[in-house]
Amino acid sequence: MIEDPYTPGSASPAYLSGRGHELAVIDELAARVRSLGRSGGPLLAFYGPRGTGKTSLLRHAQAEAHRAGMFTAWVTGRGDASMVDALAKSLNRAVGTASLGEKANGLLHRIDQVQVEFGLPGAKVGAQFASKTKAADVVHDLLEDTARFARNHKHHGLLLFVDEFHEASVEDRKSLLIALQEFDGDSISPTPVGIVAAGLPSIHAAITEAATFGERTRFIEVKGLTPAAAAEALRLPAERLGVDWDDHAIAAAVELAHTYPYKVQIVGSCTWNFARPAANSVITEGHVRGATDDIEDRMDELYRTRWAAASPAHRRILQAIAAGGGDTATRDQIAARVGKSTNDLSRPRDELIERGLIAPSGRGQVTYTIPGFGAYIRRRIATELDDSPTAGRAQPLVSPPANSVSATLQAGALRPGNPSPPTHQSDDQGDQPNRPAPPAP
Repeated sequence: MIEDPYTPGSASPAYLSGRGHELAVIDELAARVRSLGRSGGPLLAFYGPRGTGKTSLLRHAQAEAHRAGMFTAWVTGRGDASMVDALAKSLNRAVGTASLGEKANGLLHRIDQVQVEFGLPGAKVGAQFASKTKAADVVHDLLEDTARFARNHKHHGLLLFVDEFHEASVEDRKSLLIALQEFDGDSISPTPVGIVAAGLPSIHAAITEAATFGERTRFIEVKGLTPAAAAEALRLPAERLGVDWDDHAIAAAVELAHTYPYKVQIVGSCTWNFARPAANSVITEGHVRGATDDIEDRMDELYRTRWAAASPAHRRILQAIAAGGGDTATRDQIAARVGKSTNDLSRPRDELIERGLIAPSGRGQVTYTIPGFGAYIRRRIATELDDSPTAGRAQPLVSPPANSVSATLQAGALRPGNPSPPTHQSDDQGDQPNRPAPPAP
């Protein structure tokens, strides 16, 4: 069997499909830096739920900028550690691999001093940075010095990629935004640097929380693939290895994947391993159907992880969406099934949106960000009912207040013919994982 070309969960797929527009926008920013020798402008931020390929997009763009001769650096936002040390290390690699010899020694020494300051607890820096008391000042100087050095040594400038931007500390987010603001406004001593970020939908609030002028950020949503792009993501990696997908196989695979980029890779990988193709062979619809159980098992692993991370208040909303039999529900429907007003559910609903578990879908509607999550929840509830000592008797998934006249979402409501249980008092006030969970069904 030829080695599997599909890479579920990898940040570097064999072929990046359906992201031509997003890559073109990044290249416009990079071209401004390369051609004009100045800042690429305000922050460029891509956002979307997990599994849509944001990291893969940024990695691909980084590779293209590197091939174009630019210095590139990569950092990942973390709330438990300063970004400065990671930035210094990445800049060190960018400069050190440029084969500039002694010309780079001065800059590398300055970067090393930063790594001593921020990478080793309790260490003291040399005179170069001894007067710097704020991380924001150090971030500014690191970017400025490296970008200008790149420009002066025929490497155009610097492009910094920040993944999981929403996870970075407020100070780190503020440092990057302030640096960009200053670079963009300085036409006398221009700094050829651009910053491209990616994160969950909560990146909007994370940016404006750090700096009000962050509202000038250019936000671009990363959505699911079109059917044509999903088909391309399956066909092209196989063709490069001398294997073809017939049209029926492609149609079945795209239907299974629901154009969700992560699942496209899972469908491709599982089908490939079921078919075990040799060179000049063809993957058929039968191979796709034969791999279906493995595909769904792989997706269930993801569903279980997301479910386990949800608080009781979040689970009640997730269950309420599933109770309609699909993946989408209106806010009024959710409120009625939970037995709360829409205002009472605003906080936990917004938290689910910020965490990328659900997303707005049309006026007054929300939907799961991962296809099939609703079906998983319904299967889970049915299994818990069957395993319960009270199997066959309806059990409440939520507990509305005693005076509620709203409809109650019940586990039994997911299966017809069950009577309504008595109601008892409960309280949903957002994400409070330390509070006792409701009784198990």
